[in-house]
Amino acid sequence: MTPSTMRAAFLHGIRDLRVETVPVPEPAADELLVRIEACGVCPTDVRKFVIGTKGDGYPLNPGHEWVGRVERAGAAVQGFAAGDRVYGDTYAGYAEYAVLRARAEGWSAGAVRVDEDLDAERAVFVEPLADCLHAVADQGRVQAGDRVLVIGAGQMGLQLVAAAARACGSVLAAEELPERRELARAFGATATTTREDWQQAARELAPTVAILSVPDASLVRELVEVLEPGGRLVLFAGFGDRPDATLDLNRIHYRELAVVGSEWIGTPPNVRLERYAEAAALLAQGAVPVELLVTGRCGLDGLDEAFAAVLERRGLKTVLLPGNA
Repeated sequence: MTPSTMRAAFLHGIRDLRVETVPVPEPAADELLVRIEACGVCPTDVRKFVIGTKGDGYPLNPGHEWVGRVERAGAAVQGFAAGDRVYGDTYAGYAEYAVLRARAEGWSAGAVRVDEDLDAERAVFVEPLADCLHAVADQGRVQAGDRVLVIGAGQMGLQLVAAAARACGSVLAAEELPERRELARAFGATATTTREDWQQAARELAPTVAILSVPDASLVRELVEVLEPGGRLVLFAGFGDRPDATLDLNRIHYRELAVVGSEWIGTPPNVRLERYAEAAALLAQGAVPVELLVTGRCGLDGLDEAFAAVLERRGLKTVLLPGNA
């Protein structure tokens, strides 16, 4: 029987995260009530914690990488029933229960079916991995014969490495932490370099595609400098409150370079439902070793420490298990 109340974490302002007891939400006719099994702690959530929610307002439950089981379906829902396993790509995941639209609409891709045998800690990567597949395939247009440079080997950078390696097989990962460079090899990088030496290594690689996965706008000009003619620079990271960069437009013009953004694929008009399905299939097949990214687990009361770990670059991915103390 579904309880009447649940625990959930809400942002009420900058660096003001509170765990509260609130009523379990009631699903609308086209919604599912989902009991959450696990939710990934995303750097985007932490950025909202540090600089504010901007247009999302307060209070905000920021978790958007969650998996769970349908507890109850709204009266108009077809194709889903209690007990079905689904993925939610919309904010609401830092809680014991959440409502989710059954079908794609607005800011949500709707409920994405998750394989029954897929471990919950792997399943939380459906949306992050889908975003990385989008960055590589749709925005970077990476294909066989390309040479890809990925700047940053955090948990998203490593998934970008894996997606690029599957597409072209030649990937250079630039990262300052040696343990992350080692992981980049496990995710398919053919070479690694430090953040200090990356420009020389990039010139030797002659990248046709570069992907920036860290929020450092000062690197954009330098990446434009090392791209081969006709190359593409994908800005995967958001730049928060420091979004400005100065570029050599002649370099872009005469070398016919493209600079493109790559956003969360649940955000209209960028919704790419096919990437969710592709990511879920790869995870079910064990094709991407995302289990190596999980370096911490917490309950709702441990979210402050999980956020601190992201800010201090301790570990890679914390998975929230909302039923844990």
